[in-house]
Amino acid sequence: MIRGVASGDLDQLVDLEASVFGDQAWSRQALRFELSAPSRTYLVWDDQGAILGYGGYWSGERDAELMTIGVLPEARNRGIAGFLLARLIAGADREGLQRMNLKVRVDNSAAIDLYKDFGFSRMGLCKGYYQPEDVDAWAMTRPLISVGPGPVGFGSNKLSKGQERIIDHE
Repeated sequence: MIRGVASGDLDQLVDLEASVFGDQAWSRQALRFELSAPSRTYLVWDDQGAILGYGGYWSGERDAELMTIGVLPEARNRGIAGFLLARLIAGADREGLQRMNLKVRVDNSAAIDLYKDFGFSRMGLCKGYYQPEDVDAWAMTRPLISVGPGPVGFGSNKLSKGQERIIDHE
């Protein structure tokens, strides 16, 4: 089940961060700050009290920035990241934001493929974005459009693969 992050989730999220991101994981203090910061939306995949994945975005004036998405290694390949991403995109769209942007390691082909499936395209390369490894990141973006009736946002009401998932699973 996908739900909003609760105050009692911090311990599990700290462990998830360490398992998923290793040396690049947010510290407990950084994670606590991020989860409670203004203009943030965070969701978890809760399997009977066990958090298997989470993700969130920051809302700007016009755009959303995907801050993170992570799934425990033992829970991967079950569609959890896709379900979380679909709900995050839908939430940003409901807020009336125009685009969702993100940065992803150039060597993370699974994440890049997921983002492409959801309509993200590359904007450019951020040299040395991930430190201290000095790994580059792709900056990617995706327009947000309302999937409701009438012409809203970018282009037509034709749905991309990612938008179809949003409708099917929301």
